[in-house]
Amino acid sequence: MTSKLKLIGIIVAALLLGGCQQKLSNSKQASDSKGVMSQNQNVTVVEQTRLNTVDISKVSSFNKLRSSTEGLFRLGNNGRVNNGLAQSYRISKNAKTYTFKLRNNARWSNGQPITASDFVYSWQRSVNPQTRSVNSNLFDGIKNADKIRKGELKASRLGVKALSNHELQVTLEHPMVYFETMLAYPLFAPQHRATVQRYGSAYGASANKQIYSGPFKLVKWHANSASRTLVPNPYYWDKSHVYLKRLTIVTSKSPSQDLKAYQKNKVAEIQLIGKQIPENKNNPDYVVRPFSLMRIIAYNFNTSETTNKKLINNRNARLAISHAISRRQLINNALQNASLPPKGFVTAGLSKNNLNHSDFANQQEASSYVKGNVKSAATEWATAKRQLNGRNFKLTLVTPNDVNSVRVAKNIKTQLESKLTGLTVKVVSLDSTHLTTRISHGQFDLLLTGWGADYPDPLSFLQAMTSNSRHNYGRWHDATYDHLVDIISNNQSTNNQLRWGQMLTAEKRLTQQQGVTPLYQQADSFLTNPKLNGVVHNISGVVEDYKSAYWVK
Repeated sequence: MTSKLKLIGIIVAALLLGGCQQKLSNSKQASDSKGVMSQNQNVTVVEQTRLNTVDISKVSSFNKLRSSTEGLFRLGNNGRVNNGLAQSYRISKNAKTYTFKLRNNARWSNGQPITASDFVYSWQRSVNPQTRSVNSNLFDGIKNADKIRKGELKASRLGVKALSNHELQVTLEHPMVYFETMLAYPLFAPQHRATVQRYGSAYGASANKQIYSGPFKLVKWHANSASRTLVPNPYYWDKSHVYLKRLTIVTSKSPSQDLKAYQKNKVAEIQLIGKQIPENKNNPDYVVRPFSLMRIIAYNFNTSETTNKKLINNRNARLAISHAISRRQLINNALQNASLPPKGFVTAGLSKNNLNHSDFANQQEASSYVKGNVKSAATEWATAKRQLNGRNFKLTLVTPNDVNSVRVAKNIKTQLESKLTGLTVKVVSLDSTHLTTRISHGQFDLLLTGWGADYPDPLSFLQAMTSNSRHNYGRWHDATYDHLVDIISNNQSTNNQLRWGQMLTAEKRLTQQQGVTPLYQQADSFLTNPKLNGVVHNISGVVEDYKSAYWVK
């Protein structure tokens, strides 16, 4: 995946010399061989959280939709862009206009044709502020998207147009080196207008209130149910490379019950938690997968409690909190897994400089601000208390109620209270529904959350912390940072080295100011049945894809 950014940069540079017709690679995997497949092609896997909608305009975790959703492209192994519903595409000389040719045999799960108009409708719906898509910012860079999101223009002005039933044209405001990879994200998949209008507010709330463009379709599921069942989409264009007869995804009951189910061959994969990790490291089924997901503490800069608001808006206080946390202790004691201490806000392995191949994470210049340093923490905390004329403070740390998050929150509480004299931390763990309500109403002081890259470029992280980002839950505002990211986002140049330096400057500003406090880059441990082949795993975007998964004998 990290090499993909380099490849795209080379492609864009070449395109400046002339238009180009792109023919995408086929998705058939070299390992596909029906001769070694077992009779039973039913797979059950365990995930940690439930799914609350299959409306791609409103869902927060697209990883849960990859198997039933497809757009123009799909991501293969190592972030390779494979053909999806796009058969080919052309890019203009200035790298700002893309024209996609859709497959003639692209069909919805009800058998109806998928057309260019379905893409136009979907994108306009997602970027429309009335839809309240939490990911609408990903459309920024497409012509007029930002103005539409701000309510300054109608959604019909978005730079996407159906030239015919099978030709889609997209106009960008500036070249985007990561555009093809981003289009593999399910947010950019088509939506069927008649289905959306038929079900209204109930659209996407159950399996039968949606139709599907991907290799599978949901047949058994409703919002927040403990499991969901998928079967092959009989009209999928590449159905000959879909081998599973049934894919069942169940929500974790408890780490111990998950392990028992795996040992009895009832599930094909589970995530290991806590002490299960060292206990199973010698198991031949043990695997570790790092993600471009940074777990963070988000600060509520507008918290309703006056004293806490002053504390959180004090930079020394935020620096003290960051320096008071030993990331290695947090990982070793709370997680007991292979997660990585941060070097900044942007994760390791996401993106490399296409000139010298340096990892962006290794070049981040403010790493000292995200490392435990007891002496610095004490000094900064004393300064903050003096500036605020206070002695004792009580902050509420809100966290999801999954096992790992609760462990991490309790460890943070212990570390902060032991190193910052006069600070008390109250941990409140909530299920997804109540957590969402708390966040939307700003009812927290500190929030244990995270941000994962949607595409393999540092901007995927940097955009999340701008003032107008819906993912900036604590409403951190820094005019200098906003200006830096705006320059990067609207860069008309194809000078990748200039852009790289600008991104490093923006990341440095965010980290020095501690707009958020990075805790660790997530790497999870799993037990995976080695007879399950063909599952695609990636470090960013959609990290798991079961399209061509199959059991071997």
